[in-house]
Amino acid sequence: MEFFLEASLKGLSKWLRFFGYKTEICEDKIDKEKILKYKDKTFLITSPNTAKLLQKAGVRYLLLPRESLKAQLTLLIHKLDLTTELRLNLCSICGGELIPVKKEDFKDFIPPRVYQFYDEFNYCPKCKKLYWQGDHIKRLEKRLKNLIKK
Repeated sequence: MEFFLEASLKGLSKWLRFFGYKTEICEDKIDKEKILKYKDKTFLITSPNTAKLLQKAGVRYLLLPRESLKAQLTLLIHKLDLTTELRLNLCSICGGELIPVKKEDFKDFIPPRVYQFYDEFNYCPKCKKLYWQGDHIKRLEKRLKNLIKK
């Protein structure tokens, strides 16, 4: 499942990417042209007016509440039966596919303590960001539990 999100849902997009779902963010208004271009994706929106356009076009969409990421994630997970396992295979910034790399090849870009304690690194060739599974993963898992608990 792939998603096309309105600009106000960037935070949600990051979480979907953590779960391994491809997302694209619309930086401006969703119009008929964008609807045609991305008609194979599921649109995630907060605007009832945009919902009317999407419904008229016969495109899959989900109208989400504006107020909180927790409410958005909860609705999305339950309506679309999404997997919430942290896959961490996509860049959280641009959505590009991450590729495993040898840490020796990136030694100059890795902080010394990180280089010393971690061996597995992934790289986004699209935005040139380097990832590793440091302590922030535990914080991410804790935040996820808080977001999706009932």
